Amino acid sequence: MEFQYDAFFSYRHRSLDGEITQRTFNMLESYRLPAAIREQGCPEIRRAFRDTEELPVSRILTDTIDKALHSTNCLIVVCSTDTPTSEWIDREVQTFIEIGRADHIYPLLITGDPEHSFPPSLKLVPDAQDRMMDIRVPGNDVKKMMARAETELLRVISAIVGCGETELLREHKLRKNRRFAVRAIGAAAAFAAVAGVSLGLMHLAQDYRDQAKQREQASMRILSELTYTLPDHLTNIPGAYGRIAHILQRNTEDIEDILRLSQNRESAEMEAAANYEKLATAGGVLGDFDAALQHEDHAIAIYQQLSDSGYMPSREQLASAWNNRGSILSAAGRYTEAAAAYEEAITQQDALSEPNVLRQAQMLFNAGANAVSSGDEARAAAAFEESLRLLDKVPENADQLEASAKAHYNYALLHYRNGRYTEAEELLSSAAEDYDRLLARVDSLQNRGSYIQALSLRAACLTDMGCFEEADSCYEQAIAAAEVLASDGENTEYSRNLSQLYNNRALAANIRGAYEEAEIFYAKAEAILQSISEKTGTAADQASYALILLNRGENAFKLGEQPRSRAGFEAGLAAYQRALPELGDFDRAQYAAWKSYYELIHMRDYTAALETALAGLELQPNNVQVNLNLAYACLYCGYREDAENLLSQLAALGGGMAETIRVDLEAQQRAGMDPGRLDELMAKLGL
Repeated sequence: MEFQYDAFFSYRHRSLDGEITQRTFNMLESYRLPAAIREQGCPEIRRAFRDTEELPVSRILTDTIDKALHSTNCLIVVCSTDTPTSEWIDREVQTFIEIGRADHIYPLLITGDPEHSFPPSLKLVPDAQDRMMDIRVPGNDVKKMMARAETELLRVISAIVGCGETELLREHKLRKNRRFAVRAIGAAAAFAAVAGVSLGLMHLAQDYRDQAKQREQASMRILSELTYTLPDHLTNIPGAYGRIAHILQRNTEDIEDILRLSQNRESAEMEAAANYEKLATAGGVLGDFDAALQHEDHAIAIYQQLSDSGYMPSREQLASAWNNRGSILSAAGRYTEAAAAYEEAITQQDALSEPNVLRQAQMLFNAGANAVSSGDEARAAAAFEESLRLLDKVPENADQLEASAKAHYNYALLHYRNGRYTEAEELLSSAAEDYDRLLARVDSLQNRGSYIQALSLRAACLTDMGCFEEADSCYEQAIAAAEVLASDGENTEYSRNLSQLYNNRALAANIRGAYEEAEIFYAKAEAILQSISEKTGTAADQASYALILLNRGENAFKLGEQPRSRAGFEAGLAAYQRALPELGDFDRAQYAAWKSYYELIHMRDYTAALETALAGLELQPNNVQVNLNLAYACLYCGYREDAENLLSQLAALGGGMAETIRVDLEAQQRAGMDPGRLDELMAKLGL
C-alpha cells in the first residue's frame, strides 16, 4: 500500500508537548538516510502530518484528520502526563487500531510513565511499550530530550523506510563517527599548519583541504535540502509558510558564510538566488509584497551578475525570476510594473539558445492574466491564444496540465467580464478537465486552491446564464473546499478565494430576490476582505473590499433600507477612489459604473449618472456593468430607445442577466423612481 504520509503525530497542544512535537516533526522530515541504507533501495522520509490547531473535544474526527490517518504508515503518539485526558488523541489511536495498523503505533514518551502517560486505547495495544521511544530527562530539558530523540526516532524511521532497526542504528553511528573524524582531522591539520615542517604534516594539511572541500559540498547539499525539499514539503501543510520563511531566512546567513569560503562560487551563488526566490514566494503568500519584491530583486541581481560573467545555467533562471517578479507585482495590484516584468521575462526566455516552450507558455498566460486585471483586453486575448497554442506542443505532464488549466481559466475570466458566457463556460469546462487530471497526479494545496477559483468563476457564469440550480451545486462544492483551505489564516490567497466565493454566492441570491440570504454571504466576504486589506494595504485588496461595501449597499437598496444603502455606497466609493491611482482601466471602469448607479438611485442626478457611465464606457466599451448602468441612466434621462436597445442586448446574454434587470427595475420603482411605462418595458424585454 502506498501512503500519503509516512507518519502522523498525535499530541496535546501544551507547551512542552507542542515544542517536542514540532522539533521531532522537523527532525523526521529532514532526516536523510545513510548512504548504505539508500543503496539498498530504501526510500527517504517524504512527508509527515501534524495538525497545528487545537481541536474540539469530540468523538468524531474531521474529514481531514480521518483521511490522514487512513493514509499514514506510522502513528507517533507523543505521551506526557497531560495525554490521557485528551479524548481526541484517544480517538486517533482507536481509529489507527480499527484500520488494522496497531503494530505501527509508536509512543514517544516525554514525561511520566506508560501507566500514567499512555491514552486508554494505547494501553490496549499489547506490544506498544516494545516500540516506545523514551526521551525523558530530568528537568524536561528540551535540548537534552532532542539529543535522545535523534537516536530514538531511528526506531520509527526503520519501520517507515523498511530496513532493519539494528542496521540503521549501526550506519547512523558510523556516519556520526565519520563526522567526528573529519572534525578531528581538521583540528590536527590546523595544529600541524602551525607547528609542522615535516613532509608528513604537509600531507596531513592537504588532507585537511580535501576534507574542507568535502565539508563545503556537504554543507551545500544540506542547504539545498533546506532550500528545496523541506519548504516544498511544508507548502502542503496549512499554516506552515511562516516557518518556511524562518528557515529560508536562516539559510541566507549560512549561504553568505559559504560564499566567502567557497571554491565553487557560481554554484553557491545560484543556491543563494534560489533561496531568495523561495523567500519571495513565502512573502507573497503571507501578503508582505514589499519584502517579497526585495527578495526577488536580490535573486535577479545575482542571476544577472552570473549571466553577465558568462555562466550559462543562470540565464534561464534569470528569465524565471523576472516572471516571478511579475507575479508578485500583479498580486499587489501594480499591473503596469508587472506587465514590464513579464515582458522582460519573455524577452529573456526567447533569447535562450534552446527556449523552454512550457516556460514560454507559462509566462504568456501570466502576462495575459495581468492584462485582464488591468483591463487591456486585446493584449490579454493575444497572450492566451499564443499560450494555448504553445501548450499544445508540450507533452502532457503535471506542469503542462497546470499551465493549461490556468490559461483556460484566465481566458474564461476575460470572456466572462465582457458578457460572453457561452465562450467562458466552454473554457471553464476545459480548465476543469485539466484540473481533474492534474489533481490525480499532484494533489497539492496550491492545485486545489486554483481549482476552487475555477469552480467559483464557473458558478458565477452559470448564474448569469440563468442555470441557478447548477450554479448553487457548484457554489456548495467550491465553498466547502475553500473553507477548509482558508482555515490556514496566514495564506492570504486562500482567504481571497473564499471571500470571492461568498461575494459571488451573495450575488446569485441577490439576482433571485433572496436579499436576506445575500446579506449573510456579503457580511462573510466583507469580514475577510477587510482583514486582508488592513494586512496588505495593496490597491487591489482595497478595491476588492470596496466592491463588497458597494454590493452590500446595493443589496440594502433592494431591501428598502435607504440610509444603510447610501452609507454603503459612499464608504465603498471612497475606498475605491483611494485605490484608483494604482489600478488599471478595468477597475476605473467598474468605479465609474458604481458611481453612476449611486448618482442614479441616491442622488437622483440622472444627467450626472449618464456622464459618469459614458466615462466608464470610454475605458471599457464591453464591460457588462458599465453598459447596464449606462442603460439605466439613459432610461431616466429620457433616451428610452437607447435604453431599451442596451437592455435588450444585455438580457440576451443569459437568464441571470435578464433576472438582474428585472429585480433592479422593480427595486427602483419601489424606491419611488419612475422609469415610465415599466410594464411595457418589461414586456418588450421579455421579463
